[in-house]
Amino acid sequence: MSIDNDDHKGDGMERRQLEFFLAIAEAGSFTRAAQVLHIAQPSLSHSMRTLEAELGSPLFERHGRGVRLTASGEALLGPARRTVRSFGLAASAVRAVTDGDVGRLRVVSSTSWAVHPLVELIGEFRRLRPRVRFEVTDPAARTVVLDQVRTGQVDFGLVDGTPPAGALASLELAEQQLLAVLPQGSGKGLTTTVEELQRHGLIGTPRGTALRDLLDQHLEAAGHATEVMVETAHVASVVPLVLSGAGAAVLPEGMAVDAATKGARVARLEPETRAAVSLVWRATGPEGVAADFLELVREHRADRSS
Repeated sequence: MSIDNDDHKGDGMERRQLEFFLAIAEAGSFTRAAQVLHIAQPSLSHSMRTLEAELGSPLFERHGRGVRLTASGEALLGPARRTVRSFGLAASAVRAVTDGDVGRLRVVSSTSWAVHPLVELIGEFRRLRPRVRFEVTDPAARTVVLDQVRTGQVDFGLVDGTPPAGALASLELAEQQLLAVLPQGSGKGLTTTVEELQRHGLIGTPRGTALRDLLDQHLEAAGHATEVMVETAHVASVVPLVLSGAGAAVLPEGMAVDAATKGARVARLEPETRAAVSLVWRATGPEGVAADFLELVREHRADRSS
């Protein structure tokens, strides 16, 4: 069956139909999806009508100027993502034989963990498999990481804390201490308190993000409510804001050490707080190059533990 022919009916779902379905679901609009896919909207609409006829159920319903998934569409979302990914894995397996060692890995991680420990792992794997391509994305919240791994949108995710069991498997990679990052000239002590941080004014990311969750947890443990004076959705701006004198921040040690090289004062927090970082993947197990990456991560962890 050709994947380029939308006229077949009753032959089962085609890869392109599923790719179109996922594009519409993500865009929330047939018009925007057609633009992203670079196809005519009538062709896209025809393909979806054919798919809905094969399934015997509508997948989208009109919602304002766009569309949203019906219950049937929600049920198809996960299997469609996994099926499209399976086509990609099959193609990667063939290219690995013909081209030698190619593949693609998709990892979702907040900025907090994307530097340490993820950078070292990617670098080590790329030295062994230089033709493997990585895509690292930054989610809005920890729950987004878990959802994307659970639904098969990505191969791996990095989260703090203990991931939920069931559909996910996990491996703790590292434990990072949280450190205070303060403006230059704010003192010379090796330790600091919540009261000092609050005198400078706290800089944080929005609620639900990894950095904000860590800040809230530390303040709660110290018996303080969170009062953020500068809230920014741009993680990359936190350290520059500290250096500008706008306030102080609480960061994982990997980010804090980098801030120190730029001139910020870095101090230990009292009480001390640590955050465990775990790699998560679907409990059904990774395949192909993803399985090779997981094996490297396990070996890396064993070497660090010995």
